[in-house]
Amino acid sequence: MEGRLFLLRNDLSELERLSQGVSSWCGVNAVSAEAEYQVNLALDEIVSNVIRHGWKDGGEHQLRVSLSCVGNELTVEVEDDARPFNPLEAPPPDLTKSLEERAVGGLGIHLVRQIMDGLEYRRQDGRNFLVMKKRIAGT
Repeated sequence: MEGRLFLLRNDLSELERLSQGVSSWCGVNAVSAEAEYQVNLALDEIVSNVIRHGWKDGGEHQLRVSLSCVGNELTVEVEDDARPFNPLEAPPPDLTKSLEERAVGGLGIHLVRQIMDGLEYRRQDGRNFLVMKKRIAGT
């Protein structure tokens, strides 16, 4: 399978273009509808968080999202120059508390942890790299 690279502006309007591109790539590469949905959901959560919270300067920035697949493992990498943030260090939400008692935030990252099969983070040369892995069947 040939990989795919998306270059996105730090604007929430880019999420629709990303979702359509991921769906198109998944269709061409015979990725299951379930895996496509989960990858799009994870990307929507991660990319929207970067766009909303990553920069304080109000300027235009670029995010890179790449998709690749080797064997039955789909790899998605999100790269940005936003402030350092390791989502793997975010504490899990306390799901035993009522909505009113819970701290705001953290549910999206919790969801990404649940639907993806592997997550890795590194900070390198002033950039965040989040790698998400998803096992896919039928490829």
